[in-house]
This record gives sequence, C-alpha cells and structure tokens, in this order.
Amino acid sequence: MAVSIPKELQDKLASFEQIKAQLQMVMAQRADMDTRKREMESAVKALEERKEGDVYRRVGDLMMKVEDIEGLKKSMSEELEVLSVRLRSMETQEKSMKEYYENLGKELNESLKRYR
Repeated sequence: MAVSIPKELQDKLASFEQIKAQLQMVMAQRADMDTRKREMESAVKALEERKEGDVYRRVGDLMMKVEDIEGLKKSMSEELEVLSVRLRSMETQEKSMKEYYENLGKELNESLKRYR
C-alpha cells in the first residue's frame, strides 16, 4: 500500500531540491570567481615585477599595447579588490545556503521517518 505524504512535506522536499540546485550554482560561481581572482593576483604580481618590455592587454579579441602601465596597475588592483569583496560575499552566501540546506535535510529526514 502506498504511503501518502502530506502536501507540506512535499513542498519542503521541492524546496530542498531547489536549494540544492541554487547551492550548486553558487558554488560553481564562487569557484569561477576564485579562479579569476587568483589569475588577477598573478597578473598584478607579474606586472609589478616587470622590469622592462611592452605590456599588452586583451580587449575582446584584440591585444592592445598598454601605454599607461601605472594606470593599468591601478585599474587591475581596483578590479582585484572588487573581486575580493564579491568573493567574500559569495562565500558568506554559500555558507548560509549550506547551513539552511543541511538543516532542511535533517528536518526532512526526521519527518520522513514517520512515513516509513
């Protein structure tokens, strides 16, 4: 005989699946942003350690020679700071979503035990 699960519990299960999908998306975005940040840090370091030679910056599909190296350093440092702030924000969001997801999972497990 099939067991009927109350609508409230079905809604929580659906919510659980939605949170899972959202959490996976946030985790992927955070990982991408973390990679971008590390690449930017590496580029800033290389630019600061540069002794001589031309510097080029990609603009779309083109590589453009940079005339204002100090302006580029400043721009990249500012961009790195923005990335850092956004990354911290995403990490906070990911942490709270994980906690909510885990708590909802525990709650669902307890509720579903009654229907087994």
